[in-house]
Amino acid sequence: MKKVAIIGAGPTGIYTLYSLLKQAVPLSVTVYEQADEAGVGMPYSDEENSRMMLANIASIEIPPLFMTYLDWLRTQSDSALTRYGVNPDTLHVRQFLPRILLGEYFRAQFLAIVAAASEQGFEVKVLERCPVTDLQAMPEGVRLSLIHISEPT
Repeated sequence: MKKVAIIGAGPTGIYTLYSLLKQAVPLSVTVYEQADEAGVGMPYSDEENSRMMLANIASIEIPPLFMTYLDWLRTQSDSALTRYGVNPDTLHVRQFLPRILLGEYFRAQFLAIVAAASEQGFEVKVLERCPVTDLQAMPEGVRLSLIHISEPT
Protein backbone atom coordinates (compact mmCIF):
# COMPACT_ATOMS: atom_id res chain seq x y z
CA MET A 1 0.00 0.00 0.00
CA LYS A 2 1.43 3.37 -1.01
CA LYS A 3 1.98 5.95 1.72
CA VAL A 4 0.77 9.52 1.39
CA ALA A 5 1.33 12.42 3.78
CA ILE A 6 -1.06 15.36 3.79
CA ILE A 7 0.29 18.36 5.63
CA GLY A 8 -2.56 20.46 6.90
CA ALA A 9 -6.21 19.47 7.19
CA GLY A 10 -7.71 22.74 6.07
CA PRO A 11 -9.67 23.02 2.84
CA THR A 12 -6.72 22.10 0.59
CA GLY A 13 -5.90 19.00 2.65
CA ILE A 14 -9.58 18.03 2.79
CA TYR A 15 -10.06 18.28 -0.98
CA THR A 16 -6.80 16.37 -1.50
CA LEU A 17 -7.97 13.52 0.71
CA TYR A 18 -11.38 13.56 -1.00
CA SER A 19 -9.71 13.31 -4.43
CA LEU A 20 -7.63 10.35 -3.28
CA LEU A 21 -10.77 8.68 -1.97
CA LYS A 22 -12.53 9.08 -5.34
CA GLN A 23 -9.64 7.22 -7.05
CA ALA A 24 -10.73 4.13 -5.06
CA VAL A 25 -7.15 2.83 -4.74
CA PRO A 26 -6.59 2.17 -1.03
CA LEU A 27 -3.65 4.09 0.39
CA SER A 28 -1.99 4.58 3.75
CA VAL A 29 -2.60 8.26 4.49
CA THR A 30 -1.29 10.27 7.41
CA VAL A 31 -2.74 13.73 7.91
CA TYR A 32 -0.59 16.13 9.94
CA GLU A 33 -2.50 19.04 11.47
CA GLN A 34 -1.00 21.66 13.73
CA ALA A 35 -4.35 22.75 15.21
CA ASP A 36 -6.30 20.98 17.94
CA GLU A 37 -8.99 19.86 15.47
CA ALA A 38 -8.26 18.63 11.96
CA GLY A 39 -10.59 19.83 9.24
CA VAL A 40 -11.49 23.29 10.45
CA GLY A 41 -8.79 25.22 8.61
CA MET A 42 -6.92 28.17 10.07
CA PRO A 43 -8.93 30.83 8.18
CA TYR A 44 -12.13 29.42 9.69
CA SER A 45 -11.03 28.54 13.21
CA ASP A 46 -12.56 29.83 16.41
CA GLU A 47 -9.14 31.08 17.54
CA GLU A 48 -8.64 33.31 14.50
CA ASN A 49 -12.14 34.77 14.08
CA SER A 50 -15.07 36.21 15.93
CA ARG A 51 -18.46 34.56 15.54
CA MET A 52 -19.70 37.37 13.31
CA MET A 53 -16.79 37.63 10.86
CA LEU A 54 -18.14 36.66 7.45
CA ALA A 55 -16.45 34.27 5.05
CA ASN A 56 -15.38 35.89 1.78
CA ILE A 57 -17.02 33.10 -0.22
CA ALA A 58 -20.68 32.27 -0.76
CA SER A 59 -21.91 28.69 -0.51
CA ILE A 60 -22.41 28.43 -4.28
CA GLU A 61 -18.64 28.93 -4.73
CA ILE A 62 -17.60 26.10 -2.38
CA PRO A 63 -17.06 22.84 -4.27
CA PRO A 64 -19.25 20.18 -2.64
CA LEU A 65 -17.74 17.26 -0.80
CA PHE A 66 -20.28 14.65 0.35
CA MET A 67 -22.88 17.40 0.47
CA THR A 68 -22.98 21.05 -0.44
CA TYR A 69 -22.42 23.67 2.21
CA LEU A 70 -26.04 24.82 1.86
CA ASP A 71 -27.38 21.26 2.25
CA TRP A 72 -25.19 20.80 5.34
CA LEU A 73 -26.47 24.09 6.77
CA ARG A 74 -30.03 22.85 6.30
CA THR A 75 -29.21 19.79 8.45
CA GLN A 76 -28.16 22.00 11.37
CA SER A 77 -30.58 22.85 14.14
CA ASP A 78 -32.20 26.26 14.21
CA SER A 79 -30.48 26.98 17.53
CA ALA A 80 -27.05 26.10 16.09
CA LEU A 81 -27.57 28.54 13.22
CA THR A 82 -29.07 31.34 15.29
CA ARG A 83 -26.04 31.08 17.60
CA TYR A 84 -24.15 32.57 14.63
CA GLY A 85 -26.86 35.09 13.77
CA VAL A 86 -28.09 33.02 10.81
CA ASN A 87 -31.81 32.81 10.14
CA PRO A 88 -32.49 29.24 8.92
CA ASP A 89 -35.51 30.45 6.90
CA THR A 90 -33.44 32.79 4.74
CA LEU A 91 -30.55 30.50 3.73
CA HIS A 92 -29.59 30.78 0.06
CA VAL A 93 -26.61 29.92 -2.18
CA ARG A 94 -25.30 33.48 -2.55
CA GLN A 95 -25.30 34.27 1.15
CA PHE A 96 -22.10 35.17 2.99
CA LEU A 97 -22.05 33.45 6.37
CA PRO A 98 -19.79 33.48 9.44
CA ARG A 99 -16.32 32.06 8.87
CA ILE A 100 -16.49 29.83 11.96
CA LEU A 101 -19.63 28.16 10.60
CA LEU A 102 -17.76 27.33 7.40
CA GLY A 103 -15.04 25.80 9.57
CA GLU A 104 -17.64 23.56 11.22
CA TYR A 105 -18.78 22.41 7.75
CA PHE A 106 -15.21 21.58 6.73
CA ARG A 107 -14.64 19.70 10.00
CA ALA A 108 -17.81 17.63 9.52
CA GLN A 109 -16.90 16.84 5.92
CA PHE A 110 -13.34 15.92 6.90
CA LEU A 111 -14.60 13.44 9.49
CA ALA A 112 -17.02 11.95 6.92
CA ILE A 113 -14.17 11.55 4.41
CA VAL A 114 -11.95 9.83 6.99
CA ALA A 115 -14.80 7.42 7.85
CA ALA A 116 -15.52 6.69 4.17
CA ALA A 117 -11.82 6.14 3.48
CA SER A 118 -11.61 3.58 6.27
CA GLU A 119 -14.68 1.80 4.86
CA GLN A 120 -12.96 1.63 1.46
CA GLY A 121 -9.85 -0.01 2.89
CA PHE A 122 -7.67 3.08 3.31
CA GLU A 123 -5.46 3.32 6.36
CA VAL A 124 -5.95 6.85 7.65
CA LYS A 125 -4.09 8.30 10.61
CA VAL A 126 -4.89 11.86 11.70
CA LEU A 127 -2.27 13.54 13.88
CA GLU A 128 -3.69 16.68 15.47
CA ARG A 129 -1.48 19.13 17.36
CA CYS A 130 1.38 17.97 15.15
CA PRO A 131 2.99 20.80 13.16
CA VAL A 132 5.36 19.83 10.36
CA THR A 133 8.43 22.04 10.57
CA ASP A 134 10.38 20.83 7.53
CA LEU A 135 10.48 18.22 4.80
CA GLN A 136 13.40 16.78 2.89
CA ALA A 137 13.40 14.74 -0.33
CA MET A 138 15.33 11.52 0.17
CA PRO A 139 16.11 8.70 -2.30
CA GLU A 140 13.64 6.44 -0.46
CA GLY A 141 10.91 9.07 -0.12
CA VAL A 142 10.28 12.20 1.91
CA ARG A 143 11.47 12.80 5.46
CA LEU A 144 9.23 15.01 7.59
CA SER A 145 10.37 16.93 10.64
CA LEU A 146 7.56 17.52 13.06
CA ILE A 147 6.64 18.35 16.58
CA HIS A 148 3.94 16.14 18.10
CA ILE A 149 2.43 18.08 20.97
CA SER A 150 0.88 15.76 23.52
CA GLU A 151 -2.68 16.27 24.70
CA PRO A 152 -3.11 18.51 27.75
CA THR A 153 -3.33 16.55 31.02
